[in-house]
Amino acid sequence: MKMLTFLAKNWNDIVYLSLLLFSVAIGPYYKSIGTVHLKKCIGTCIGILLILIVSGYNAIHPIISAIVGILIIKLIPVRYSHVVTFFFMFGYLFFFRLSDKFGLPPPSGQTNLIEMIIVLRVVGVAFEMNGSWLAMGKKKKNEHADLISKDGKEKDDEFLEIINPNLVDLVHYTFNYVGLLTGPYYRYRTFNDYFNLLFSKYVNCMEFTINTLKAVPLYISLYLALSNLWPLEYILSEDHNNRSFLYRMMYPWALFAAFRQRIYSGMTLAESVCTSAGLGAYPVEGKNRTGHGPTVGYMKLKEMSEEQAKTAEYDFNTIESMEVWGCETVVTLRDSMKVWNKAVQYWVAMVVYKRFPVKPLKVHAALFVSVIWHGFHAGYFFCIYFCPFYLMAEDIYYKLYYKNATGMKKKIIGFIMWFLRSHSESYQAAAFLLLTFDRIWIYYSSVYHYWYGVWLAFLIVGLALNAVHKMARPTVKKGKEAMESRTN
Repeated sequence: MKMLTFLAKNWNDIVYLSLLLFSVAIGPYYKSIGTVHLKKCIGTCIGILLILIVSGYNAIHPIISAIVGILIIKLIPVRYSHVVTFFFMFGYLFFFRLSDKFGLPPPSGQTNLIEMIIVLRVVGVAFEMNGSWLAMGKKKKNEHADLISKDGKEKDDEFLEIINPNLVDLVHYTFNYVGLLTGPYYRYRTFNDYFNLLFSKYVNCMEFTINTLKAVPLYISLYLALSNLWPLEYILSEDHNNRSFLYRMMYPWALFAAFRQRIYSGMTLAESVCTSAGLGAYPVEGKNRTGHGPTVGYMKLKEMSEEQAKTAEYDFNTIESMEVWGCETVVTLRDSMKVWNKAVQYWVAMVVYKRFPVKPLKVHAALFVSVIWHGFHAGYFFCIYFCPFYLMAEDIYYKLYYKNATGMKKKIIGFIMWFLRSHSESYQAAAFLLLTFDRIWIYYSSVYHYWYGVWLAFLIVGLALNAVHKMARPTVKKGKEAMESRTN
């Protein structure tokens, strides 16, 4: 009976997990298809089939939004199409999430994930096309521009070619099954290279996939154990409120630990879908970065001969979403953000942060888009939009005490900063998981909203210490100069 209850309660997740495993399993067969056109068509058909299985009638939403977005890209001049595409796709995302208000069936969480990935792909390729167009325009104006940066490193030559896929290729890119269920996001250039370059043919996909998958059973087991021992709904109960303050304060640690295992398992499976098919493989000499692909020598990599491709060393950094060990061990929140959902963070950086025209508002624009991409619940605002306030305080203490510390002192300060970072993330994650304002208010009230007070105190004390440190520096400098003059 308990097993039946468990299956009924988690049926959607079980189906979703099964489809991810199916996507991993068919990777070697998909990789082996020799004809590029056939390979693209099969990948698209599998992708649409997965959408239909997961979403049922709601499949109309990701399919229609993607088709309209693609038509906008092709019908509107490239100078403006990226902006129009952005607003349409996010506008449709809002409509989709409120579809029950219009008498339509409410979307499932799994369909929501697919729609989120569709938004990233369609908007991302529009900005990619616009970026290549802008870069080529600059290149024509500066035909003799030096391709070496001031520090002697080769410049990123990502846009030395026009990126302008036709309508059919845009459809194939948008609906290809690899990464469709839960990411990771990869650019159109990565998708195109997969079919036209030799790397996926010679990379050892099986070895990478096995290495990626081997930790998944641990993540799933930990998630099931933690979520059963410390369920989310208990945090809203009267019994929880009668517990000690320390218990109530630390309960989000258990919630966030369970949530991390869920994310780790999903993201790791998603990466395995890519590695099993060979998508995202590049030679290590390209210094590949998540989402972006090769950062140096891209044009040289494209010209690699078959003999060179056979002997090259490869990685799948391009499709890496999570650095699990980093998520657990990094000292600061700033570093933690860099290793969490890296592919989406790359998208936000390239599409929003670097393109937003008002420099002082770049960070706020990036955070706002990240929030509305996740959803319009209050929990996402509480979780994501409060990060900068903690970072302001953290940066001060990092520079004053941790950055130049050594030995045991550095380890002790590092542990303190790790604990505070982890506690801050757990406190914010509680809001992310509780979602609605009334539920968040119940929990935060049970602990007297204490962490916001702690943040404020950290910031005020940090600013005061920083001011004292700045005042002390000239005095120390003058003392040293006086000693030197006496010596001379």
